Amino acid sequence: MEKKSTNTNSVKHVLFGSLIGTTIEFFDFYIYANAAVLVFPQLFFPSADSTNSVLLSLATFSIAFLSRPLGSAVFGHYGDKVGRKTTLVNCFTDHGYFNG
Repeated sequence: MEKKSTNTNSVKHVLFGSLIGTTIEFFDFYIYANAAVLVFPQLFFPSADSTNSVLLSLATFSIAFLSRPLGSAVFGHYGDKVGRKTTLVNCFTDHGYFNG
């Protein structure tokens, strides 16, 4: 009698992990969208009139929204090529370097 491998993920675990990841990503964009409309216009564009400051703020939101798939394609490629752990460490290092 053969034993099943304990390394394989069950469908329930994969679906649950996908649900958690999608929920966190949706919440991230939801908070960012609210901040783009309510907070960012006064914070980052105080000299513009209210309509233009909201449009400029929503433009930054759209850039972030559109750049995420591009980043996932680029870093997904590097993750497959050099390894996911190395790519993750490089992403964290880059974030620390460019934000610090």
